[in-house]
Amino acid sequence: MTGMWGPLGIIGGAVLRGAGCGTGVLLLVRPPAAVLWWLIGCWLMYQAGAALGTAGLAPAARARDRAARVRLLRAVQRLGAAPGHRDPGPLRDHLYAAAGVAIRWEPKPGTAVAVLAHLTGSLLTLAGLGAALAVVDPTLALAAGLCVALGLGLVMRPRGRRAGGTGRAGWDARRRASRTVAALIGALAAGAALVPLLAAARRPDAAVGLCAAAVLLARFLYGLTAVDLTALRHRRVTRRHLREVERAAGPDGGEPGAAPAGIVVVPVRPSRLGFADLAENVHLGALGPDESVPERLPRTVRLCHLDALAQSLPRGWRTVPSAEFSGGVDLDEETWRRIAAARVSALLERGATEVLLPGEPDPFLAAVLADWSARAGVRVRVCAGHEGAAPGGAVPEGAAW
Repeated sequence: MTGMWGPLGIIGGAVLRGAGCGTGVLLLVRPPAAVLWWLIGCWLMYQAGAALGTAGLAPAARARDRAARVRLLRAVQRLGAAPGHRDPGPLRDHLYAAAGVAIRWEPKPGTAVAVLAHLTGSLLTLAGLGAALAVVDPTLALAAGLCVALGLGLVMRPRGRRAGGTGRAGWDARRRASRTVAALIGALAAGAALVPLLAAARRPDAAVGLCAAAVLLARFLYGLTAVDLTALRHRRVTRRHLREVERAAGPDGGEPGAAPAGIVVVPVRPSRLGFADLAENVHLGALGPDESVPERLPRTVRLCHLDALAQSLPRGWRTVPSAEFSGGVDLDEETWRRIAAARVSALLERGATEVLLPGEPDPFLAAVLADWSARAGVRVRVCAGHEGAAPGGAVPEGAAW
């Protein structure tokens, strides 16, 4: 339900804005008694819609970012135990591109929410204005709707070959194209405004409402020039790379957030997820955004001394373990080994009962497994030559990281 609040707020806010504008135009076209108070009500409706949309934008963006990041974390988790998986080289480009859900200098999937919210709000407001014009004369709504459709087509147009180029030539081509599109949409906005203005000359009784409709049509139609589809295109590319990683990782048999059970398969080379924060590096997307690692995984935190580690980092559990990213810091080899041991402990704390090792564990992992074996009876097996696959090439049932 938490993840639904953001989209519902954006859509509800857009509906209120469109209804406020359309109703205001109708009131001016056919003014009732106490029209001023009714117009104030329409203005308040519009402001409430704007506030609701703004309030829903951040939760919707965070939910989309988290969903994409958890998908990537779970894919990496399954990759560690993929049969015969030894060299991630062929997937390296896809992994890096999919990690764009977290890196700071590329648009995240959540950035596309702002673009979609702007488009949704503008189009619903224009639809409300069109409905108000249809009450006066359907021909007016048809002519204005044609201008809006052409403007939307210009905004959503696919990029040409030159516009998609790289370097200075590509940049100049995109800049020229954006100026041309802005000029064309401006002409369409003027045309859409001209339609009700001409009708106002023939309908003095509705002149105030038609002039208001002309101003609002020009404003919201020309506002489409502010739409930048870069975030939407980047989101589409990121999803393609993410699907490639998920295809290589194989199907996920468990429900999101479900406690794993069975065998924990430990790969030879644990993943170092520099795009995810410390908490996600430990639980690999198993916990919700409001769930605390110390509260949900207290034994893991105690065994691996993670509280001391988190306190030594600038942003605590939310620190990204790579200086390549904004606010991140590089970790030494010993700290990464501690995080790798914490991943195994987290899976055991969430229900796993057996561990399959590719060889002798390092001291950190050995201490964790010794504690779990003594206190919970966890079974540990060593399979020489194992590299993410069980003996015979089969992947054991259960969780893998």
